Amino acid sequence: MQRRFLSAAVFAALATTTPVSAKDVLSGRVETHIGRIELQGGYPSASSVKKIYDEMDFQRASQAYIWATPIVALEAIRRANKRDWGVDYNEVGLVDGYTTPAVIALTGNNTTIYAAVFADLQRDGPVVIDSPLGVYGVIDDFWQRPVVEVGPFGPDKGKGGKFLLLPPGYTGTVPDGYLTAQSKTNQVIFIGRAFVKDGDIKSAVNTLTGIKAYPLSKAGNPPETRVVRAGERPLNSVAPRGFEYWQFLADVLDRETVDERDRFFHAMLKPLGIEKGKPFKPDARQKKILTDAAQVGFLMAQTISMAPRLDNASSYPGTHWEWVLTLDPTQETANYSQLDERTDYTFEAITVAEGMVKQIVGAGSQYMSAARDKDGAWLQGEKNYTLHVPANVPAKEFWAVTVYDVLTRSMVKTDTMTAGVSSQDKLKLNADGSADIHFGPKSPRGGGNWVKTIPGRGWFAYFRWYGPTEHFFDKSWTLPDIERRG
Repeated sequence: MQRRFLSAAVFAALATTTPVSAKDVLSGRVETHIGRIELQGGYPSASSVKKIYDEMDFQRASQAYIWATPIVALEAIRRANKRDWGVDYNEVGLVDGYTTPAVIALTGNNTTIYAAVFADLQRDGPVVIDSPLGVYGVIDDFWQRPVVEVGPFGPDKGKGGKFLLLPPGYTGTVPDGYLTAQSKTNQVIFIGRAFVKDGDIKSAVNTLTGIKAYPLSKAGNPPETRVVRAGERPLNSVAPRGFEYWQFLADVLDRETVDERDRFFHAMLKPLGIEKGKPFKPDARQKKILTDAAQVGFLMAQTISMAPRLDNASSYPGTHWEWVLTLDPTQETANYSQLDERTDYTFEAITVAEGMVKQIVGAGSQYMSAARDKDGAWLQGEKNYTLHVPANVPAKEFWAVTVYDVLTRSMVKTDTMTAGVSSQDKLKLNADGSADIHFGPKSPRGGGNWVKTIPGRGWFAYFRWYGPTEHFFDKSWTLPDIERRG
């Protein structure tokens, strides 16, 4: 009698405290979010075991897609530099003019001159990057964490210098005379830019051609650094969609260090065939799961980036303008590593620097984005909009607004080959000094200050302040929403 009483008690407990109830056990099935799971005395059946593992792997792959966003983005750029422009490690890829929409790159812009250098510290050991006076930028590791800044916020104090990049765990001799920094990854990227003064593009380009990169082992007789002037040659540096995304990831992870914070993600990818030190040869089951997860992962990353639910996303409360950077450059907080914050930025942009978030009056740059109009609707290429930019924009250097395609996150490409306007242009101004910037498939009446958009394609805008002044930081000057007209 006591045994029967205990069994009944245990049975009642099962019914009230476990996800699989006594009723489920008796019926031989349980209804779940992923469908019906068949049970055999409380155990999942053989077919259900397969179903559960498939779902587990799919969920893990979807989250791993988000986690991998920054490193796959840089791997895509590295490959594009090699494939489209013929630029290899320790070489300078230079856009020798304002970037045009022919260059498909995450939120690149057409108001500054850019150069990029990739280095492989595992292959070459310590690498020297000699940056001349007038170059501003950052050297990031392959998870897009700053290794060292270059320019006013860096140890060179804007005067240029020889930066010595040490590989992870390096314990060798470090010679004097260098600005030394150690990377957490084997590969690094240096993004440098030069500002155009008084329309002198040539001088800005010439400044960037002075960048040099070579292994420390050759510092006694440095080889000449090859500078590739891209001109107007096209480039597609955006990470691929679908299964190819995982091919990029498997390759770059195999060549990189394993960060302590990322070990669980490596464990989750192992059953899907992505494991450091082993070839990536997924079977049909793994390939299907990865392909499906890439589609969902992309949509998740896009949602995090374009509709962030982060507390610090809103830049002008009451409007739809958001901070482009919601992350700390270290990607860390006291209690967690910033996953959504990192995805919010690296899904749509590349490289992170302290100078992009530091609030220093008259120096650095600040960025805001908007993907919705005043009414909260997504910005659409077939509709017409206007952004009213009040007079006296708080930017010591200049300001710019640029339009990006929602899928490529690159400058919108139309027959005008113009994706933005800036205060460096000959803008049509209102009597009070303000400017109205128009967006749409057709030029507004009277023309002027217009960016053409593509019907059927969503878009978003970046507004950039170069050398933001005190009125930017105290918000005594604010930017209104983009409004639909007509």
